[in-house]
Amino acid sequence: MINNNQTTTTNKDLIETIEGFIGILPEIQKEVIKKSYGLDGEDPKTLEFIGKQRGVTRERIRQIELSALEKLKKNLDELDILLKQIKEQLEILGGIRQEQKFLEESTTLLSSNPIELWQNEKTKKQYEQCVNFLLDISPDFFYSFENPNLYSNWYIQEEYLKKALNVYKFVEHELHLFKRPLLLDEYQNLLRKLMREFKIKNESVAISYLDLSKKFSFNPFGEFGLIEWEGIKPKNISSKAKLVLQKVQKPLHYQEILELINQSNFDNKRVSINTLHNELIKNKNFILVGRGIYALREWGYKPGTIKDILVSILKKKPMTFQEILKELEKQRIAKEITVLINLQDKNLFKKLPDKRYALVRSKKNKN
Repeated sequence: MINNNQTTTTNKDLIETIEGFIGILPEIQKEVIKKSYGLDGEDPKTLEFIGKQRGVTRERIRQIELSALEKLKKNLDELDILLKQIKEQLEILGGIRQEQKFLEESTTLLSSNPIELWQNEKTKKQYEQCVNFLLDISPDFFYSFENPNLYSNWYIQEEYLKKALNVYKFVEHELHLFKRPLLLDEYQNLLRKLMREFKIKNESVAISYLDLSKKFSFNPFGEFGLIEWEGIKPKNISSKAKLVLQKVQKPLHYQEILELINQSNFDNKRVSINTLHNELIKNKNFILVGRGIYALREWGYKPGTIKDILVSILKKKPMTFQEILKELEKQRIAKEITVLINLQDKNLFKKLPDKRYALVRSKKNKN
């Protein structure tokens, strides 16, 4: 880390340092570099955009940029301290790091006042663009573009990128053995196994490798797994409702389910109560077990009304009212008076002389 008491280039403001570094360029070259990399604090501009501003072709701007970069690369020794610190940071992280995270970490590393920097989003962004400029002009860093499996990243040597790809194959194989999201202790065990397999000494390095992959993630409950799993990245409202019910392991009112879904913030999309209720009603994975209360069918709950459940209970044998209540509570949440009213249906139930309840037999079933 930086010692702020040292008299080094990094004690100067990073933006000021970069401004001084490109100060050797003619004005037009300096303007192109600043706009192309966003060193002026604005969003980086395309060569075509810069060309239109100046009334020249994109190719002409590209030539100006190439000429400017050649001059700057010949003077890179002026930035040796900065580049060395960034490289050491990347080596500590395993030689490869997800682009955005590395920019943020390097920005913090090179700032003499990180707290103040992070309080100003525009300045923070300008610092990140300055770091990106340093990485781009240095021969010590290589860039890998984002693809369907990996986030964009910076690395030092090709071997680190190859190692990362082998790490992902290993982790994916391990997760397929589990076939479900890993709890925190299981995730920690996976990290230790990964570190032994690839001779990684620091846990933060193992985590840094995993951060690169788009195949893995944590769900809002801190469980780790493949992004394709519903338990990690639920794809619709029903999947979200199922996941929160699996987490609490008990029936919930649909308003409680809604609160948990929105609190979990799965994908920054808030769910409306009407949409959720409609999904719960039409999806056979959910069983209405009480007034507005839903459970998962996989827990053993059967579909149907209270009357339907009473019929299935009394099919086994006649029972007392208390015995019926005990059996019913395994399937439904209902008041005693509600159960008693349902038992008054004389077409289905009858009360025996010993006060037990039984099903009324239809004529065709009588022998």
